[in-house]
Amino acid sequence: MATRPVVAGMTCAVVLGVLAGCGGDGRAGTGSGQDAGRASAPAPQRPSRPHRDGHLTFTLLALRCGLTAVAGSHSEAQPDGQFCSARLRVDNQDPNFHTFVAAQQRLEGVTGPRARPDAFAMAVRRQHEEVEIGGHDLVEVELWYDVPRDARVTGLRVTGDRDPSGYLSTRPADHAPDGVLIREEPRTGP
Repeated sequence: MATRPVVAGMTCAVVLGVLAGCGGDGRAGTGSGQDAGRASAPAPQRPSRPHRDGHLTFTLLALRCGLTAVAGSHSEAQPDGQFCSARLRVDNQDPNFHTFVAAQQRLEGVTGPRARPDAFAMAVRRQHEEVEIGGHDLVEVELWYDVPRDARVTGLRVTGDRDPSGYLSTRPADHAPDGVLIREEPRTGP
């Protein structure tokens, strides 16, 4: 019967030895010194200031270009030129529902239909074409664009709703006729 405590003690010692050999000081990439020369990841983009159009308030969280593919849970795709993606917070500060329409959001510096979100890339990322936002609610969305390789993107032109300004009003809420430009230099690459 003395073998059971000995086996248990030896098993415990082996487990502790293995765990001790796997450690460092608990910080990733600092245990062996092999990662000391590796460059750190770039700092994330700072969100833009909020911009209002109609009843909706937009904050650009991230803008990236030079992406060579888009992948989702069920599909992937390569661009004809390059993909650009924008992460956008859309805030409805009004008590009524208002609709965000992805197709109305355009990249600045790109002309024609390629300035609007790419339908296939948006489907790959499972992003809705329209989102009805509840009163005093917000959503964050991804917008994906397939733009020419030599496109010089300088920001995102956002467009809110054109709903009436109030319950008994027929006049649309204040809005810019061509949307509001959020100037931002995109990051390049993944």
